[in-house]
Parts: sequence; C-alpha cells; structure tokens
Amino acid sequence: MKLLFELRPVEHLDASVDYYRDLGLVPMSWPDDDTVLLGSDRSERPTLMLVRDPVESALRSGAIYEVGDVDAFYTEHRGLDWLVPPSDRSTGRYAVFADRTGAAVRLLDYRPYEQRIRDLTPPALAAVS
Repeated sequence: MKLLFELRPVEHLDASVDYYRDLGLVPMSWPDDDTVLLGSDRSERPTLMLVRDPVESALRSGAIYEVGDVDAFYTEHRGLDWLVPPSDRSTGRYAVFADRTGAAVRLLDYRPYEQRIRDLTPPALAAVS
C-alpha cells in the first residue's frame, strides 16, 4: 500500500476550497461537482482531496492508499471488514475497509482515470506536473 493523499469530507466545498487556498494549496483538478484535488502549486500530485459526500462524512477524514488493482485486492482480502466494496468514482476505482480499530482505510486505483484527471487540470498546473 502506498499513501496517495488525505481525504477530507466537507459540507461546504467552495468555502473549504477557499480556506485551503488561503493556506497555500491550489485546486489541481475537479473530477466532479462534489470533489476537488488540491496540492501546492509546485507539486506534481495532490496532497488533499475534499469531497462532499454523506458516506465519506460518516467515515470521517483519512488517508487514501494505492494498491494497484482494487478489485484484485478486494478478492485477495475477503476477510477484511469491507465498508464500501469496489466501485467506480470520478477519481478511479475505489473501496474502503475498516482496520482493527474501526478506522476507515480507503483504497484507490486512479490509473484508469489518470488521463481524465489530467484533462480536468487547469493548464497552468498541468505545466508543473
């Protein structure tokens, strides 16, 4: 598992983007109306994903990890406490399981969506990556 970025559920997406912009992060991509990926203007990859989603709000903030093929990981680890089975999201193939303490562990395979996310990235930031 490789750490990708932090996911933070929010109720007011635009206000949250403004808040993190004031702290020095910039929107790198808006995969859909309820999701934004932010990073520093010098970073190649996002460090924070803000999402307006009631399921994510219930799961609370946490890290997102890359495991390669999410479906294969799910099949190989059926014994885990799966909270969200593999599904398609605007950012990639996604699933969530609970660790032994009950904390949500999010998995994402963004590779099939990588070009789409690049296409949604403002040109000034695309030149940075």
